[in-house]
Amino acid sequence: MNRQSNRIASIDLIRGIAIVGMVLCANIGFNSDLPAWMFHAQTPPPTYAFNPDVAGLTWVDLVFPFFLFPMGAAFPFAMRKRLEKGQSRWSVAGSLVKRWIILTLFAILLGNAYAVGNTVQPAWQVNLFKIALWAGLFFALVRVNVTGEGWKKHLGTAVNLAGIAMITVLAFIYTGHFGLALDKSASDIIIMILAVIAISGGLIWMFTKDNLRLRWLVFLLVAVFKALDSYLPQTLDFVPSCGCISWFFNWEWLQYLLIVIPGSIVGDMILKHSRSGENVMIDTKGVAAGIIAFAAMLVQLWGLFTRNVLADFIISAVLAGAFVALTWKNKNIFTRTAIIGFALMLAGIAFDPVDGGITKDYCNLSYLFTTGGMAALVTAFLLMLEIRYGVKGPFLAGVGQNPMLAYTVTNFLIGPILYLTGFMPWLMGMAVGSPFWGIIQGVLITFLMMCVTYMFTKLKLFWRS
Repeated sequence: MNRQSNRIASIDLIRGIAIVGMVLCANIGFNSDLPAWMFHAQTPPPTYAFNPDVAGLTWVDLVFPFFLFPMGAAFPFAMRKRLEKGQSRWSVAGSLVKRWIILTLFAILLGNAYAVGNTVQPAWQVNLFKIALWAGLFFALVRVNVTGEGWKKHLGTAVNLAGIAMITVLAFIYTGHFGLALDKSASDIIIMILAVIAISGGLIWMFTKDNLRLRWLVFLLVAVFKALDSYLPQTLDFVPSCGCISWFFNWEWLQYLLIVIPGSIVGDMILKHSRSGENVMIDTKGVAAGIIAFAAMLVQLWGLFTRNVLADFIISAVLAGAFVALTWKNKNIFTRTAIIGFALMLAGIAFDPVDGGITKDYCNLSYLFTTGGMAALVTAFLLMLEIRYGVKGPFLAGVGQNPMLAYTVTNFLIGPILYLTGFMPWLMGMAVGSPFWGIIQGVLITFLMMCVTYMFTKLKLFWRS
């Protein structure tokens, strides 16, 4: 671990895994005769129609939780640094509000941009518009760190303003040439949820930064409210609801704090470890324990998808017991993270029959606990690899360091270029009815996303998010 920067590769790696999974699952061939476990459990082939009654879990359903968990883990690194530099709590809270506004506007802009593909305009115009929009977003959101006097110290602001000007011009093209109306309710729901969770989770961390027990209490309170909403919804009738704000806030989105809060606790533990200078030794038993933690995560993908829930719980409990037996005398950041993961995951499996089966949509307690625990177990496994073998995975971690750029580059840069060159229609044609080409399609596009994102990360060009 790099104790000079206190940057832990494992956090970037799991975020990178989430982004890679997100892009991969969105770009594999949907008409390639691929098995159901290659898609969301509730949108199975051949129709891919959403069915809320289908219970189960696939790797695709892990993408969002695996992004939320490291978001929580990053809170201590970002905000404690600000506080230690002398910023007041009000100043840090103001930065959270600013981040929320940026993400909310970003979500609305993306949501409206998706509609361009539904117009009657020629495809080349649509794709050029998307590329231009991505360029505008790049300049508007990129962080330009230039030191110096005179005009140099204002260069970053000038670049951001130029990007905003580009987006404004494109907005007129959007309404005038494409004939579309800007709609604040047409947003990217994933980014909108992230905006709400970023500010609420950040505020929770700030007011519990020195008291992990209090943060666990907040976690339990959120779980209680989620349980009441799920099992006794009439008891929450007193909670005010206003349709006028539903386009940017929904009480139900706060349920994802059940993944973010444990992530923030693990983040605090990791930060404390990285600053302590503690020389953690992971022996062969520790390596075996790390493999067990990763295997326990994989067991869920079998047991909960095939609906062998009882067998899944028993196997997971045995694996948890084996982990504790192997690490009983060696408590460190790796083992503590894994214990949190096992506890959450076992609770999630136990809630599966209570919830009538684990479902991502509509999201239930089984899903939140199970996937949060799985994210913690993968984080623990990555910590083991980083501590024992020095594994940092710079290529994948580089993707995780630039999440918003990575999230947009496929739809608004790589995809349009591939369409304009004629390569994408050819590739999609090859993927129809062919599992092999269906996978190749997804892997190729994902790899291109990783290369582009990594290039910008190496150039230290990060988007504000």
